[in-house]
Amino acid sequence: MKAALFYGGIDIRVEELPTPEPGPGEVLIRVRSAGICGSDLHTYRGANPWRMSADTSSRGRQDGHELAGEVTAIGPGVSGLSVGQRVGIEPEHLIGCGECVYCRRGDTHICQQRGQRHGERHGSHGFSQYDVCLAHNVHPLPDNVSTDAAAILDCYACGVHAIHRVPILPYMNVVILGTGAVGMTLGQVVRARGARRVIMVGTRNEPLILARRAGAADEGVANSGTDPVEAVLERTGGEGADVVFETVGGNAPTLAQAIGMARPGGVICILGIFTTDPELDTRVAYRKEVTITWCNSYSSWNGISEYAIALELLTSGRVASEPLITHHYPLDQIGEAFIAAADKKTSKAVKVLVHPNVG
Repeated sequence: MKAALFYGGIDIRVEELPTPEPGPGEVLIRVRSAGICGSDLHTYRGANPWRMSADTSSRGRQDGHELAGEVTAIGPGVSGLSVGQRVGIEPEHLIGCGECVYCRRGDTHICQQRGQRHGERHGSHGFSQYDVCLAHNVHPLPDNVSTDAAAILDCYACGVHAIHRVPILPYMNVVILGTGAVGMTLGQVVRARGARRVIMVGTRNEPLILARRAGAADEGVANSGTDPVEAVLERTGGEGADVVFETVGGNAPTLAQAIGMARPGGVICILGIFTTDPELDTRVAYRKEVTITWCNSYSSWNGISEYAIALELLTSGRVASEPLITHHYPLDQIGEAFIAAADKKTSKAVKVLVHPNVG
């Protein structure tokens, strides 16, 4: 099979690898669609936010945790799935040990051994023609959910976890900092949850227009032409936002902006992965008594899979992925796909998909 191997930074090569075979409790998936996540772009740009060893120069690594496809083979002991079935895949870097207190209560995403299997680091390989997946991470798709849509369920599940971490009530003014796929999908989820108003803040007007058209925001603020803090305060009668979701991370000044635009007693929820220590004005945060909370991926909530909740939102039509999926590339052009995803100002991309079995 063909697979993209990542050798560090922008060095991505499509090579031939043996097609894997499913073992007990596993299925083999023919990958139809795989999304480029914002976290993929951190290492592509040379950042290492987790401070982990990134030495892939000699052997490369497989990657791609936003994926969907169809079942092509089933390992021993698997039931409830069939060959040819279209499925979405809950990413396997989120698996837990299954034994610690966090896993036992359903919080596998904060397991201290997260992403380990048989003593080795483990993850999904969406940028490959085939991937072996744990059967309990495989979710059958209804007829009205395409594999393209299912490939970004990971983004929607992050949004579901965010509104579990910070419940949204009908009177709330909510700000979302960032116009990437996580910000857009979160905006749809927050509006589906019934927020009074969603204000999205970004650097350019084009994605803000798309956000309103896609039902991800009620209003948009382009910070290239105005002070985003002042703009949010003006739109909220000087009070500020009840909740601010930060989805940018990197080296952006968004945490300071979030503190400035949150109302006294408000909540800031951070989904973005910062690659440098963000600026934090503790005096303003203290005076306002804001709550700053973190939102790390997702797992389950009250015993229910947040990925499954995201799939239900998509199935019911309460969120819509189609306007957000803007670019498509075959696997042989994955380098071009990453260029488009990394330079959205030029490409106008929101979500870029790679199709390993096309072309």
